[in-house]
Amino acid sequence: MESVACALCGADRTTELFRTKDRNWRLPGEFTVVRCAECGLVYVNPRPTPEEMAEFYPETFSVRPHFFKGTDGLAIQGTPWEMVMERKLAPLLKLKKSGRILDVGCGDCLLLLYLQKKGWEVFGLEPRRDAVDLARKTFGLDVRPGLLEESDFEKGSFDALTLMHVFEHVHNPGEIARRISELLAPDGIALIDVPNFAGLESRLFGERWVAVDAPRHLYHFTEKTLRAMLEKNGLRVIDVIHGSDVSRYRMGYSESLRHLIMDVGLKKYPAKKTSADGGVEGGLNSIPMDSVSRKLENGLFGVISAAADVFHVGGRLSALAAPK
Repeated sequence: MESVACALCGADRTTELFRTKDRNWRLPGEFTVVRCAECGLVYVNPRPTPEEMAEFYPETFSVRPHFFKGTDGLAIQGTPWEMVMERKLAPLLKLKKSGRILDVGCGDCLLLLYLQKKGWEVFGLEPRRDAVDLARKTFGLDVRPGLLEESDFEKGSFDALTLMHVFEHVHNPGEIARRISELLAPDGIALIDVPNFAGLESRLFGERWVAVDAPRHLYHFTEKTLRAMLEKNGLRVIDVIHGSDVSRYRMGYSESLRHLIMDVGLKKYPAKKTSADGGVEGGLNSIPMDSVSRKLENGLFGVISAAADVFHVGGRLSALAAPK
């Protein structure tokens, strides 16, 4: 474990918000989430070192069933996968219609597959070697192993970069932002998507919010701190869009509610684990999509999410940024 100063302003004076545990995968340990007393950035401190962090990432983070079964009929929380990708990418695709794009932390590769169909020249970066090998073998994608800050891509070589729920995982967000700025062409655009710590889900559930995801989520951004981090490190923020995760936005409420139910001892839900086909068993996945409880949740949380979006307190932030 290591203790660190604020990655945004460099101060080392914080207020403890809460102590939490790994509720998503139930791995051992307790983690402290703090807020910088100077700039308001929220982060885990102390935190696992980069070397220690590997033990907190189950293989299901990057290896998904469609690597073995293909994408025909694939749905994400009941929504067709191509529709999910279309909506996730909508802010970027309004500004860029084609070109060379790098998806950082490409994981399941669905974003790359969608963009390839749309005529983009696609590249991926993924730290897990098993996911890289499967992406190359199954889909023929140009996915490379490693981290963005260590990549050898030439400066200015991409028309667009995407980091979809990646920026909150990194140990060095300022360095990552500077590398994004270097890799973008002068008229390039980055789409950086993170959970919204100032959103309704976070306010309702606190340490039990599913997107706390300790210790994998090292940083928790609001619009103010996300803008400041990008602007300080070589990027010009064009817009920050408030919304809810397209396919999984009801799941944020559902999983957070289950964390609460488990904590008070009302019911014990099956722990998540890797299934034989590379998917995830347990957790929310243990409840069929067509069950009465899931239908009720979808209805209730769908209304709540829609209202949250109207008032700019949805569960995610999507920043569009260009090099300065």
